[in-house]
Amino acid sequence: MAALTIRAAGLAPARHRYQEQDSELTLAQGLDEYYRVNEGRVSRPSTLPPESMALFRSHDMCHVIFGLDTTLEDEAVVDTRTLLSCDVGFSRYAEYLTRDKQAKAIFRQVGYFTVLLGTLRAVPRLARALIEKFRMTKKWPWMPPESFKARTLADLRREYGIRVI
Repeated sequence: MAALTIRAAGLAPARHRYQEQDSELTLAQGLDEYYRVNEGRVSRPSTLPPESMALFRSHDMCHVIFGLDTTLEDEAVVDTRTLLSCDVGFSRYAEYLTRDKQAKAIFRQVGYFTVLLGTLRAVPRLARALIEKFRMTKKWPWMPPESFKARTLADLRREYGIRVI
């Protein structure tokens, strides 16, 4: 089973508490909400093969900290924000995406042309992601310490200068 099923265009989900700029949910609560509202679309990392767990755990945390859902456009934005605003780096993140069997299965399932179309639709928000990169006070850690899960999203976003777009 693929770790993610991307929502089709035009089926934008309702906004959730983890997507509020000043959300008082902890990172752990935000992740729980993210998994709950995406039940059947997003697999929890603990259910994935060991070689995929770290990639999807970090990717899912990026969805939550940057306040993004699972539409195709938001997937493009989360990948862009990960590349620009996290300490993972382009080559390491690209390696994850090209080597991980679960990630490759998702791209095959969705289709590369569909991914390209979603990315094109997200271009204005991708430009915003670039601007937000320069407003951040420091890069978000690709593998945040476990202690971050007890901190509120509002607090973490303030510390890192993250704005939900």
